[in-house]
Amino acid sequence: MEKGKDFNEEAALAYLPNRLSEAARRTAALYHGVIGEVRLRAGCPMFLSIGNKNIPCGISPTADELAMILRSLCGNSLYCHSETIKEGYICTEGGIRIGVCGRAVTEGGKILSVTDISSIAIRIPHRIPGAADGICRLIMEDGFRGAILYSPPGVGKTTALREITARLAGKPYNIRIAVIDTRFEICGSLGGELTFDALSGYPRAKGMETAVRTLSPQLILCDEIGSEEDAQAIYTSFGAGVPTVVTAHAGSLEELCVRPFMRKLIDSGAFTYAVGLERSQSGFALDISRLSANETAVC
Repeated sequence: MEKGKDFNEEAALAYLPNRLSEAARRTAALYHGVIGEVRLRAGCPMFLSIGNKNIPCGISPTADELAMILRSLCGNSLYCHSETIKEGYICTEGGIRIGVCGRAVTEGGKILSVTDISSIAIRIPHRIPGAADGICRLIMEDGFRGAILYSPPGVGKTTALREITARLAGKPYNIRIAVIDTRFEICGSLGGELTFDALSGYPRAKGMETAVRTLSPQLILCDEIGSEEDAQAIYTSFGAGVPTVVTAHAGSLEELCVRPFMRKLIDSGAFTYAVGLERSQSGFALDISRLSANETAVC
């Protein structure tokens, strides 16, 4: 196991009480796997996601332990994380993202706050050096190419973006990359002499606009686009001569194109490739579709 994986896993388990963290280590050792997620619900068994399996650890957190874990993840300041908790997540400085859910307090259809947190899902970021080399070759074809990476949740889209950043912003390429790291989970575990700028916490569309206007990037990376506003920002970046590599949730290219704004964006020519991701032992298996602005039949 690589050092980066050990570090991220131990950093995540450090937020748990000893009896839970030790149970997680024992279970991971038994299944000879790397922990992708730790899922906690008060009074229910703790589960680990290892590979494509959800494995019970035979131990359950109490309500008090769940509250203690939440405070620890927030650095003992729930207030400082109240805005992201309303969006369903917390992110630590090291790029560990935590999904949270509980009771929503709403007004006029808007969430004012979330109380009585009942479920915590700790997603552990891992480096898989070399896993995105195939995607990097597509991006670097004849200069730079735009691409949209798609898969269902949990397959590794964010991991792929992290590896693309580490590969292309490092030697020998040293490409100027702007990373729109809206949820603070792409760049936190990256270090070294890399030529990327992280726009952390920026809304996706605003981050892309800011990057084009102020950073002169050669490439923009953005995770989980999902709105007409995001699509317009990508098209604007494309018009300014800056290709984008983005991710989106979908099980197939056909599912991706069901959303009208996504179909329009793909037809615009902003992306040369659509790449479906599947996990493999070496990293990712790729389902590559070459797109053309004049050939909408791909959708």
